[in-house]
This record gives sequence, structure tokens and C-alpha cells, in this order.
Amino acid sequence: MDHDDISETPPSYTPCTAVRITPYNGHTPDHDQAVTYRFNAPITFVHVSRTRHPSLGTTVSRGEQQLPGLAGFTVPDTYKTTDTALALALAQQLWQRRGTFVAVDLWSSGAHGSLYALLPFWKCLDIDEHPGFAERLRHRTVALGESCPAPQSGLWPRSAEAPGPYSVEQGVRMVLSTDVDPPPPASFPTTHRPLAAADGPEAVIPVYSRTA
Repeated sequence: MDHDDISETPPSYTPCTAVRITPYNGHTPDHDQAVTYRFNAPITFVHVSRTRHPSLGTTVSRGEQQLPGLAGFTVPDTYKTTDTALALALAQQLWQRRGTFVAVDLWSSGAHGSLYALLPFWKCLDIDEHPGFAERLRHRTVALGESCPAPQSGLWPRSAEAPGPYSVEQGVRMVLSTDVDPPPPASFPTTHRPLAAADGPEAVIPVYSRTA
């Protein structure tokens, strides 16, 4: 990468009891096609921040550049067969939409409710391109992606109407919140809509907006 050096922060690990994947339809999130997974045995969300540093001896003055963070899901080797099957179903859902961006909501149990995170623009990556991604001993990665910056400010609806939507500022890669609402139940689309034709990785990044 032009002889630049990339540094990574130590990985953060978050056990998630629910994950929701929302595809985009044009410029808006298609909430009718969202899929929510609930886990009896939590799946682990892993996040690594990355920064590109200018190489020593460069003749052009360039500052540090914040890169999209690496984000993924891992499961322990001790996972039950049914839990593994559910984790692999989530990974397959992400992989099927690897040519587009999706939004990923995460819920983790906290002392006073649910801890919530939103990655408004997840771009799926091939696990083979990042072998050994932040895996702990006796864990394996089932899905990997980049948490890309939001192209502009917008609002994202909560799981309940009150106290209002989350505000996502331009350039934000992740929204964190202490959410007192429990995660939504497991759900799948009631109607099937084919994937948008050939919106590949080079497509223009869509813009999200709050839906009624």
C-alpha cells in the first residue's frame, strides 16, 4: 500500500445476544427485508481500529489516515451444533450481500439493560484475506467485514419509538449506546425480494434515512 505502515488497535470482544442485518434498497435501508438473529449462547463481535501512517522518508507530507475498522464475528470451538448453525446462517446472510453495504445492529446484555451498537455501513470481506483475524484461543471467525464511514449525517430508528432515533454523523463508523430496550425478537422477511442486480463493490455508496 504505497509503502505506508498500518497500525491496529488491540481487538475488542463483545458477546452479542442479538444481531440484525438490514440491507439497503437504493438510498434507504430496507427494514422490511431485515433479518434478526437471537443467540442463546452469545456470538462474539470483534472490532479492530486501523490507522495508516505515512512511511519514513516520504517526500510528500501526508498525515495519518483513519481506515475502516475490521469487524467480525467469532464462535468458540465449544459451541453447540445448533448455535454454530445459527452463527453460520448469520455469516451466510452477510456473505450473500457481499457486493453491497448493509447495516448491522448489535445487542449485548448489560447490568442495566442492553448495550447497543450500530455499524451503519458494513462491507463484507473474504476471511481468507485476513487469516487469523483477532481470534482468541479455540475461537474461529465466521464472518468478517469493514465498518465504513457514513457518507453523510442521518437518523436510524431504535427498536422502540421512544426516546427517538439514533443520530449518526457523517464519517461515523459505529454508534454505541446503553439501550434500555431489549433487542427485537428473531425475525425474517415476510416477503422475498431478489437482491438488487449487480450493485458491486464499486457502486456508489447509498445514503440512509429514517423510515416511518
